[in-house]
Amino acid sequence: MGGTKKSLMRRLGPWLAGGLFIVALLAVDRVLGEYEWHDVLRHLHAIPAHAMLYALLLTTGSYLVMTSYDFLAVRFAGGRLPWHTVATASFVAYSVANNVGFAALSGGSVRYRIYSSAGLGGMQVAKVIAFCSVTFALGAALLCGLSLLLTPTAGAVLHVGSFVARTAGLLLLLLVAAYLFAAALRRQPLVLRGRTLPLPGLGLSLLQVLVSCLDLCLAAGVLYVLMPAGATGGFLAFLGIYVLASVAGLLSNVPGGLGVFETVLLLLTPAEVPPDQKLAAVLAYRIVYYLLPFLAALGLMLAHEIWLKRHLLLRWLGWGEAWLRVLTPHVIGAAVFACGVVLLFSGATPMLDSRMAMLRHIVPLPLLETSHLMGSAVGLGLLFLAQSVQRRLDAAWHLTMLLLLVGAVASLAKGFDYEEALVLLAMAVMLLMSRDRFHRKASLFDQRFSPVWLGAILIALLTSLLLAWLSFRHIEYSHDLWWQVALHAEAPRAMRAAVLTIVMTGALGAWLLLRPAPLLPDLPDEAALERARLAMTESADTAVNLALLGDKNLMFSTDGSGFVMFRPVGRSWIAMGDPVGPAATRAQLVWQFREACDTYAARPVFYQVGADDLPIYLDAGLTLSKIGEEARVPLTDFSLEGSRRAELRQLHRRAQRDGASCEVLPAAQVPEHIPALQAISDHWLVAKSVAEKGFSLGRFDARYLSRFPCALVRVGGRPVAFANMWISGDGSELSVDLMRYDDHAPKGVMDYLMIELMLWGRQQGLAWFSLGMAPLSGLTDREFSPMWNRVGAFVYRHGEHFYNFEGLRAYKEKYQPQWRPRYLATPGRTSLPRVIMDLTSLIAGSARRIVMR
Repeated sequence: MGGTKKSLMRRLGPWLAGGLFIVALLAVDRVLGEYEWHDVLRHLHAIPAHAMLYALLLTTGSYLVMTSYDFLAVRFAGGRLPWHTVATASFVAYSVANNVGFAALSGGSVRYRIYSSAGLGGMQVAKVIAFCSVTFALGAALLCGLSLLLTPTAGAVLHVGSFVARTAGLLLLLLVAAYLFAAALRRQPLVLRGRTLPLPGLGLSLLQVLVSCLDLCLAAGVLYVLMPAGATGGFLAFLGIYVLASVAGLLSNVPGGLGVFETVLLLLTPAEVPPDQKLAAVLAYRIVYYLLPFLAALGLMLAHEIWLKRHLLLRWLGWGEAWLRVLTPHVIGAAVFACGVVLLFSGATPMLDSRMAMLRHIVPLPLLETSHLMGSAVGLGLLFLAQSVQRRLDAAWHLTMLLLLVGAVASLAKGFDYEEALVLLAMAVMLLMSRDRFHRKASLFDQRFSPVWLGAILIALLTSLLLAWLSFRHIEYSHDLWWQVALHAEAPRAMRAAVLTIVMTGALGAWLLLRPAPLLPDLPDEAALERARLAMTESADTAVNLALLGDKNLMFSTDGSGFVMFRPVGRSWIAMGDPVGPAATRAQLVWQFREACDTYAARPVFYQVGADDLPIYLDAGLTLSKIGEEARVPLTDFSLEGSRRAELRQLHRRAQRDGASCEVLPAAQVPEHIPALQAISDHWLVAKSVAEKGFSLGRFDARYLSRFPCALVRVGGRPVAFANMWISGDGSELSVDLMRYDDHAPKGVMDYLMIELMLWGRQQGLAWFSLGMAPLSGLTDREFSPMWNRVGAFVYRHGEHFYNFEGLRAYKEKYQPQWRPRYLATPGRTSLPRVIMDLTSLIAGSARRIVMR
């Protein structure tokens, strides 16, 4: 039930934020009343240059102080990182969070990407995020409390009584004092609902309050120096209003608190100053404090992209490469969306009179009308392409580049809007510098839009329509407006552009709803199995041979150089191992598989993936959980000589004394031995009271076994045991799948067979022998370990009634292997229990067999 509520809130969150945004815009419109937007722009141009300079200096100081949030937080989390790493994380996180909204999610994800690549663990990053949030809350509570308590006019400003204002201020101050008191006296961490919440010491808590207050004072100072005379009522009173407006904007989750911040500020500041003057100051504040740092963050990323092309400077940029590679697609996708919004808003608002007069002698009227419509159409196209850009599709890169260039030309032709054209060209340059990131060949027509993305597009369209209405509401409507074509006929142009965007959106929406759903892939035929065999020729993993069993679906890459083998079970699509193919193909296949799952509303799961491709799964939004370790025996120096191999030597000699001999049958000779192998297999299944497994294990199938060499053990010339052999495509690894024997086999025949194959593999020049995975092996049970690791470690130690986990590890340890981790990639840890049930059912063959041995 809790998961359902969280899912519902995730879906409704963007829509609620959009609703608050629309309500806030309407409230601002009601406050402005008789004023027009050109009045606001006139007051904006009238702000003195020295006030803008002071605002820039205070903004620089505020963002420098904000780096102390993260510096203190990293210290509290037990990390030791260079200042430039902390400063970069802080600057980019706050720049993105201030403009995108959903601060905990957007800023938190930026911090996670940067800090995790710098060596901090997931729990440490969570502490950093929580610490920064608490730091801001402490400063906001203290400053707001002081303002309410010490400012005589606070009650009148807030439209409440003086007693109520001072009581509220006192309560806020008591909250801060209680936090400091707890930090000073609490020697043990708090425990709430089973979760341990450590508190910083008194010294660190005081620094939290000091840093937060200084930051908020500097941020409030930016707006204070821009406000007109008489609109503030003194800095201390204005500081309380600013903090209230900032908190309201933050809680609304609207990007940058847009509309909400303005509404609170206009309502609480003195009414003697006209609201259009105050709104002009707020607009200047947003440019200086929000937009310029965001553009600086994008410029920083662009500079890094440029320097990454210069091999001589790679060592100086090594610290930034990891987070830049992760953030670039997400930031560029958001920037492309923002460019689309800019074009839509530009088409909905009038152009400047001075530029209109200049265009009269340069641009023909038909070109002006066409460019206006083209700009709005390009803006809508960028909104729909932004998600595909974020997913790094090659086709999306080409089409977005074309639209950006067309949009830049249209911006110049429709109103000589060179600022808008420069933004679009800068975005095109950033795309050009990041060309190597867009390597995925998936089709644009197969993309599915998430509810959040569709909600963002709808909010942008509704806002552009609202802006058009606000800009031209003073013009009386008539049917003739639709047909007016003149230089100064801006309202008709905006109306035609609005209709064009509505029609295009409706057409795209109808196509998304009516297009046929893709067909669920069938099990592979012989031709598909042959394609898979050719694709695995360069693989270093023997487990990819499971694809030839034919019981799994195969999803091939667009160029056929790789594939994913998987099986749908319940609502989970479970892939066996990493995708097969070259590195670039594997990254493409992870996204291709994830999007196919999204099409069918299925959970994408990758089972037993290795450590080499973990960044690919993280980039695709999957969560990784360790599920065990794979044992691999080095064959280059493997022998039975020496005291270290005494146990293996004794097992081998005992089987030989009992008359055992081993023979490796080439794949071509296996079909003639199938009847003997079938008899051994049937006897083994009956003796063990087990049924055939599947998915991650092979089964007895004559066609499948005939594809591989087979090791056959004889006693007195009679076959008594066998194992089919897997050899990796690159010839580096050897492993076995089915290992079965009958009652005539000597004791320890499986060990004898293993040893013989290792000796054979060394003679053939193979480097490794894989003993397979030991489930739940290597999971740690520490205080800050993830819950899955702690549960898994407990089951590993005490689950002998269900599976001999420790015994299996001990059995493989006698071969003195090297261990490497294996992971399960899932869409979040909350889905783990359901995924584990689906996976167990898939391997067992059915849900009923889960309880069978």
